[in-house]
Amino acid sequence: MFGFQPHHLLLQFARIGDTITTTSYLKHFPESAFKRLLSHISTSKDKLSSFTVSYLVNSCGLSSETALSVAKKVYLKCQSKPDSILKLFKTHGFTKTQIATIISKSPNVLLADPRKTVEPKLQFFRRVGLSVPDLMKVLYLNPGIFKTSLEDKIIPSWKFLKTLRHTDEKVASSIMNAMAKRALQHYSPKSLAPKIAFLRDVGVPESNISKMLLLLPTAIRRSTYRFNELVREISEVGFDPSTTFFLKALHVKASVSKATWEAKFALFRNFGWSDNEILLAFRRSPYCMLASKKNIGSKLDFLMNKQNLKPADICKHPQIFTYNLEKRIIPRWFVTQVLLSKGLIKKDLALNTVFSISDSLFLEKFVIKYKDETAELLKVYQGAWENH
Repeated sequence: MFGFQPHHLLLQFARIGDTITTTSYLKHFPESAFKRLLSHISTSKDKLSSFTVSYLVNSCGLSSETALSVAKKVYLKCQSKPDSILKLFKTHGFTKTQIATIISKSPNVLLADPRKTVEPKLQFFRRVGLSVPDLMKVLYLNPGIFKTSLEDKIIPSWKFLKTLRHTDEKVASSIMNAMAKRALQHYSPKSLAPKIAFLRDVGVPESNISKMLLLLPTAIRRSTYRFNELVREISEVGFDPSTTFFLKALHVKASVSKATWEAKFALFRNFGWSDNEILLAFRRSPYCMLASKKNIGSKLDFLMNKQNLKPADICKHPQIFTYNLEKRIIPRWFVTQVLLSKGLIKKDLALNTVFSISDSLFLEKFVIKYKDETAELLKVYQGAWENH
């Protein structure tokens, strides 16, 4: 009575429309039959897993360790389809190492239809100017791109961008950036057209709109309502829509949540800054507001609490918030204080002059230049750097 083969039992469980539930169905099976079923399932999975690992190592070039990890994400039942996928990549100029990287990032591509899913995308990408290195960047950052519809998503976005960026090279850069940052759906005509129209209305030139498409996927991802709100906000605090600073400010505002933005304002206020001083810093260097609260707080503590600088001294040179405190700000600060104490540099030396130049130029202008006058200068610089 219970002489069913395990695969027959599996078919019974998979049958849709049975009036009997799986739980009650199992009650009618002796324990030995149920164990045989589980053993069959386990053995089948082990065989698939073993074949998958072997294929990933021998055909795809993955290491054993990587293959074991990847095999948890994909089961290969045969090698005909995966072989076709690998052949496609080779035909389009991908090296063995590049193919191994693609498979490790997106193993499910081995299960895709070579002719309907993978080949049309590779042909399109190459036709519009994306090189193998370009595609590697896209596939590394967004391995799911092969699941994105070519006809419904990629081609419409390409055609719309073509009307805005004109040359294939510029469109290729934009669409590659969009795909790599998983923002392609936001480059569709439906999503992008109203945002571009609003930018034109407030006076953003076409050249800057073109740059935005390449550089600002974070802003483009926002809803049309939120995008327009951000544009109005940065216009109201004094950014000129005709400048690239407007784009930088838009990127920053789109990257920082309202709650975090308010928290950073509160932090500055706690150190005695007025809102006008905070906004002046933002207008002069929008990226200063991308620094974390901890980062901003530690720099304000050093410059204001320990070195007695005022908000007015710092807000004129807000780039300082983008520099490393321990490796750049503190060592250079102590060197300039030694030089000031000896009257070797002017007291009104701009902070930005001290902190913005490269390490080699700083050593040349502020350390090596004065080595005869103050022998301990290099020790001060190295000591401050090493101690932090």
